Amino acid sequence: MKIAFYGSSLLSSYWNGAATYYRGLLKALARLGYDITFYEPDVYDRQKNRDIEAPDWCAVVVYEATPHAMMQAAA
Repeated sequence: MKIAFYGSSLLSSYWNGAATYYRGLLKALARLGYDITFYEPDVYDRQKNRDIEAPDWCAVVVYEATPHAMMQAAA
């Protein structure tokens, strides 16, 4: 099963305490066989402050933080 997950950031916990929760939850789902793509907006300099690189257990799509880019990412 494929899962599209939209959140503040998987790659950076900079101004984003949820990153560690996302990582644990999605890594556990990947171990169960789920194919996961995480969509995160490029905001608050998070991409400059990454804690991790894109993991092998989840695809990560970083999109521009505009309504149009979000609609494109969601399509």
